[in-house]
Amino acid sequence: MSHPNDRLPGFASATLFTAATRPLPGGATVFHLDGDRFGSMQALVDLSISEDVLEAQADEQVPAGSMISLGFEAPGTPARKGEVVHCDLHGDRWHLGIRLGEAA
Repeated sequence: MSHPNDRLPGFASATLFTAATRPLPGGATVFHLDGDRFGSMQALVDLSISEDVLEAQADEQVPAGSMISLGFEAPGTPARKGEVVHCDLHGDRWHLGIRLGEAA
């Protein structure tokens, strides 16, 4: 059952639980699906993934609440839609938490 605040179907809550993520080789490309950044793309690196969560780093901010599409370099990893849940600056990189929707 979806939480009323969820923007993508299938999310159980608005909280990310990241303990079960595993490193994912290669990078990913984010394609913005809404707002002023619609259509813009940027690279993500240092990926860690679970079924429902992606953690990554970016050189530019990807604002929390952004709806995105992700394409992955890792063979066999399908494109996914997602919602950025947090984006915090640590040093010179932005650390992102993304709730993933179903594979495209």
